[in-house]
Amino acid sequence: MNIKQITYLAAVIEHGSLSAAAKDQYVTVQTVSKAIADLERELGRRLFVRESRGMRPTPFCQEFGEKALGVIAGFDSLEAFARSYGERGGLPDRLRLALNTPAFPGNEVVRENTASFSRARLGIEVTYELATGEAGFEGLADGTYDALVTVGAFRHGDVECFPVGTVPAGVMMGARHPLAQKDVVSLEDLARYPMGLSSWFDDANETIVEHYRQQGAHLNFVELALADVVRFLGEGGIIFTTGIPALGRADPSLTVRVLASKDAVPVPICLVCLKGRGAMMRSVVEKLRLGDGGLPFLK
Repeated sequence: MNIKQITYLAAVIEHGSLSAAAKDQYVTVQTVSKAIADLERELGRRLFVRESRGMRPTPFCQEFGEKALGVIAGFDSLEAFARSYGERGGLPDRLRLALNTPAFPGNEVVRENTASFSRARLGIEVTYELATGEAGFEGLADGTYDALVTVGAFRHGDVECFPVGTVPAGVMMGARHPLAQKDVVSLEDLARYPMGLSSWFDDANETIVEHYRQQGAHLNFVELALADVVRFLGEGGIIFTTGIPALGRADPSLTVRVLASKDAVPVPICLVCLKGRGAMMRSVVEKLRLGDGGLPFLK
């Protein structure tokens, strides 16, 4: 039995289904299902009755879940103590960051530049990985990462989000795309082409896509798996990204164009940490925040 199994069990009890629990915990349905099945085998008891409308806890599971809530709260407190112990001047001995965005060409250069910049500003060891989709939150929850770097504010009840700057919105497309001939593009230009989106990111973050949807922009959004991004761009599709031309230069087959000023929107870059680590993260943010205009390592 481990804390993740107990946490997922409590989420299923609260939300009544595997899918709702998985969404709440920012993991896959398969992850939650396996955790429950493993726990049932270990305990030798049935925990849920699977019904057409969801999952109903057995009497044993109901009582077990009530006791589990205290265990989860105690574990969170213990984990927060262990993570904060030994921090110097509000800063940790090292900082493990993860870029929580869909993979993009040249992300290795961005991550290395970010790590170097952060080391210089903070005076501590900084590592910077790529953790796409729910892997980012899972790494944050299990202690693999101290903080996520997100494009857009991350929404989840267990985290705190600290803006460190902004970057302009832009679009990425194939280098031979008709719109690549323009220096800037408008929403009207984009309406003629399929716009890729990832449901997980647009559920989790206050993303560029969400902003334009709220503005009532008439865009042809299509669901896009991360593995299909390169193919999609090669076939004339477009995806929203940050308006940083250097990203397009990382792959000669792709290009990035900024949005026309009338359609442009600033996108916050945020550091996201688990609740209970806010004091430490505020110290980090004070040394990294550069205000509007973006971050120098992304130029």
